[in-house]
Amino acid sequence: MKHEHSVLLEKRKLAPMEALVSLYGEGDTETARAIVASLSHRIFHHDPPAPSGAVRRGLAHFALWLMRKTTRAQRQIGPDGAPMVTYRNAILEGADHPYAITLLEPSRADTSSFVEGGDPMNAVYMMLVPEIRRNANLWDSIMLDSVQARDVQWRLVWETRMTHELAARRLKDGRPVRLKAAAAGTGLSMILVLNRLLEEGHNPDLIAATIGDREEANVRKAVRLMEKLPSLKPLLATEPGARGIFAGVEDLLAPWSPGPLPASDVVTLVGILEYFHGHTATTTEELSGEAAPEGAVEAAALVRAIGQLTAPDGSLVVNTYRLGAAAQILETFGKKFRYRGRPEMEQLLAHGGFTPDNRFTSGNIFDVEVFRKADLNGSR
Repeated sequence: MKHEHSVLLEKRKLAPMEALVSLYGEGDTETARAIVASLSHRIFHHDPPAPSGAVRRGLAHFALWLMRKTTRAQRQIGPDGAPMVTYRNAILEGADHPYAITLLEPSRADTSSFVEGGDPMNAVYMMLVPEIRRNANLWDSIMLDSVQARDVQWRLVWETRMTHELAARRLKDGRPVRLKAAAAGTGLSMILVLNRLLEEGHNPDLIAATIGDREEANVRKAVRLMEKLPSLKPLLATEPGARGIFAGVEDLLAPWSPGPLPASDVVTLVGILEYFHGHTATTTEELSGEAAPEGAVEAAALVRAIGQLTAPDGSLVVNTYRLGAAAQILETFGKKFRYRGRPEMEQLLAHGGFTPDNRFTSGNIFDVEVFRKADLNGSR
């Protein structure tokens, strides 16, 4: 017998971008709830999507070559009078797909501001929902289910599973848990975790969570989605640190005032460290022979800030970002990445007092791994 959420989504016949509008837009609460239910069922009751195999990885090399051959950068003056770079590519322009348009948008000087949080980026996750995936057209499949995109889907599954496991373990022991999603975009993984914990019957009085991102638009989308979910809406808080769930604009290097918040037991830092220098295997600039940007914030500074926000013996869920043709396609459009494997990530996270917890899983581009914060005596 089909689940109610599956019946509703089959009736709606939503394509991935349409589903995203229903999820984060105003109204359409019933559909948004069905999407969350289907995503949760897919993540917690089915095997994770398999990373792309050898044939698809080979095609990624061809796609990288093709994008490099057909993409042209143009320097011009932006609306604010400052120089900017735009990109032209006849293939992507002909596709007229929102994800393609995102790639062709003017590049930003602050590369750390380009994170997976915008609507086209989140459309990748809609491909996890079977009732939505079957409505994808050819360009949806090319853009939202590429080698890179498949790994992003896979990463969401494991980030969500690992975070849920760490939180549920404390709650089953009757201990409170404080969760934090840092640089979280629209906070989808943490929202799925919290929704799952409450559906399992855990005591909401023992749960506190914060969802932070630099972009106010992302925070608004996160709040709008949580207001649609009956499990989470009653727990929304108006200030950080209170019991319940708070979502707010956050610069990790300038924490919320009026003072430091209680440290979190489980912290997620996913999809962000690859934009910061330090402890890398290589970088976009090194590969292209460019000079490293001057005055850029080092990844170690961000990690030290996260260390201060994590409780002794707390857990941190992070991802690596490994070099490969699929990852380099985005570089064609001005994106700058700092590539790290697990050894480099271990060296980097030591700056925050973190050590590997021997829980990790690996895709083609990402590893998702749990690190443990040293206790007050510096031991595990």
